[in-house]
Amino acid sequence: MTLLHVAYALNILVLIPVVLLALLGGEAGNRRVFQDKFPESEGTRTIVGSLWTAILVGSCIGLFYPIQMSPVLILQVVYKSVWLLVFVTPRLAAGRGREVPWGVTIVFLVVVVSYPWIIPWLLLFGSH
Repeated sequence: MTLLHVAYALNILVLIPVVLLALLGGEAGNRRVFQDKFPESEGTRTIVGSLWTAILVGSCIGLFYPIQMSPVLILQVVYKSVWLLVFVTPRLAAGRGREVPWGVTIVFLVVVVSYPWIIPWLLLFGSH
């Protein structure tokens, strides 16, 4: 098992319950996923749940085609970095850390810090 396989497996383990809660859990799912930090919005919850479902499906395929599906990992690094920079950082700088869902934030930080080391950049973008 390679580090790419580990990344996909971790995505799957984290995303199965999150996707189910986001898409099927209604307001209670919103509270659990986002730790009561965001107001309930069916539209927001389902669009985020849809993104996470796509990443879950891509991660399942990635177990069998790890190199080809590694752009899924790049997508995660990009969107999670943007969220950390645009949502979390300003709140921390303003002393409003209570508004941050720390469970989501910690998972996002782990991905942003570790996945760039796992992604096979040269195989994806190197000369052929």
